Amino acid sequence: MLKKNIKIDREAMELISLFNNISGAIIKDCLVFRNLENNSEVIIFLVKEEDVGKAIGKAGEHVKDLKSKLNKKIDVIAFSEDLNKFIQNILQTTKNSIVVQNIEIKDSRNLKKTVIITVRPQDRGKAIGKEGSMIRKIKELVLRYFDVDNVIINTKNI
Repeated sequence: MLKKNIKIDREAMELISLFNNISGAIIKDCLVFRNLENNSEVIIFLVKEEDVGKAIGKAGEHVKDLKSKLNKKIDVIAFSEDLNKFIQNILQTTKNSIVVQNIEIKDSRNLKKTVIITVRPQDRGKAIGKEGSMIRKIKELVLRYFDVDNVIINTKNI
């Protein structure tokens, strides 16, 4: 289920090195996520679960330091090889954490796998994000690491 061949480009390598030097945390990956609605960039660092606190720093000092150096928004997400945990980690980086009610993988007839994330109706807007930015971020991260073809948000009550 986990993809093995993840390619990291030169820009990502430089960002990983910079953040590692600032925080001392083990950085697994880095993606530059372009926000289409306001043409801004968010740099997403995937960090070993046990290193998240180290990466963020006391009172967020490492993230603030990197943010001021790069003049870009920084997200630190705990990486997990468990798909459900990884999705929950992504959704908990938002200011108001989104409650994940259920995550299921559906196989279609054409052998495509779709991840269906069920959230509370009141969390739907946050899970999709402004102009779909959050769902695009979730999709990009999940498709990069897991052998799935699509990710959708569902809000039915369980």
